[in-house]
Amino acid sequence: MIVLLAKSRLLKGKEKEFISVAEKLVKATREEPGCLYYDLVQDTADEQVFFFVEKYTDEAAVTAHMESVHFQTYVTMMNAFREGPSQVTKCVTVDF
Repeated sequence: MIVLLAKSRLLKGKEKEFISVAEKLVKATREEPGCLYYDLVQDTADEQVFFFVEKYTDEAAVTAHMESVHFQTYVTMMNAFREGPSQVTKCVTVDF
């Protein structure tokens, strides 16, 4: 399984607008066939930092997500509220 951690640092005062758009992205992404988990979390030490925590069945599901209309639409909208591009870390789950 693939796990993505997408970190966004927001412009001061843009948290509510970001969350409003992010909510739409979260709801749409949770409906994707290969999405196992998708949530938005806020850093407790810095209220301007948010992470999308994402888990997918495989690379094909990640690609489908990034090519989806809702991803393309909402990410473009959210970019207006960020200090810069989001930082994405890709991980794989460790099987025991």
